[in-house]
Amino acid sequence: MATRKTSNSKAKRRRTNTTPEYREYEKRYHELGEDRPKLSPAEFEQFDDELLELLALDDSQMTDEQIVRIQELEYLLIDAE
Repeated sequence: MATRKTSNSKAKRRRTNTTPEYREYEKRYHELGEDRPKLSPAEFEQFDDELLELLALDDSQMTDEQIVRIQELEYLLIDAE
């Protein structure tokens, strides 16, 4: 029984050490992500930051590569917005 408690508290700690955005990503992943790789919290943060930087660019000055990268990041992040 003590082992079970320890695992539950470890799982709780892991959940509380992640951002609310990552927890939302995990929900989307469980609902829609069956064919996508699951990102770690660090990967999620890195890709989310990259996506935000790209989205801040002026649309008329974006290269084709940047547009494709946005699509890749939205796919990985399961970003439906």
